[in-house]
Amino acid sequence: MAAAFLAAIAGFLGVTALTPRGSAAPGLPTVVAAHDLPSGVVLGADDLVVEPRPPVQRPETAVSEVDGVIGQVLAAPLTAREVLTTSRLRGPGMLAGQPQGTVAMSVPVLDPQAAGVTAGSRVDLYASGSGERVASDVTVLATRVPEASAWSSGGAASITLALNQPSASAVARSVSTLQAGEIFVVALRSG
Repeated sequence: MAAAFLAAIAGFLGVTALTPRGSAAPGLPTVVAAHDLPSGVVLGADDLVVEPRPPVQRPETAVSEVDGVIGQVLAAPLTAREVLTTSRLRGPGMLAGQPQGTVAMSVPVLDPQAAGVTAGSRVDLYASGSGERVASDVTVLATRVPEASAWSSGGAASITLALNQPSASAVARSVSTLQAGEIFVVALRSG
């Protein structure tokens, strides 16, 4: 038993001695979050790092250079060491995989986090003044809940929705009729 243990240790040490030191990990350069990042944050150099990732652990839309994304807005939260993809950034990439003709529209809402609304949620949207449902069973692309500080209330929260043309028109009409202080109420759908 002791002989087998010693043989295993000798084998491990032999393999360790043959392994080159300081060699870079295999993989492609991949931008990942340096720490947890909330949706709506403007990306800075301290928020991101580049790590090598094997191709099987790297989505096709993964970002490979930090410089190209500094100053862009994060559409959905990232956890520390999670890969940054182009669909996680506000802009045209947000609509990847949506049906042809879908548009992205951001609207002010009561706190979406309190209702459990996150990117990917299916929701209904109601005008707070009239109570009218203006969009039904639509996908949330991003949420933004500004941080309050000693100098500011942080402003209104917002969500970005993937809308077909009729829903986008209904939401736009409803936005034009909101009174001062009114915003939308978002309701999370089950399933």
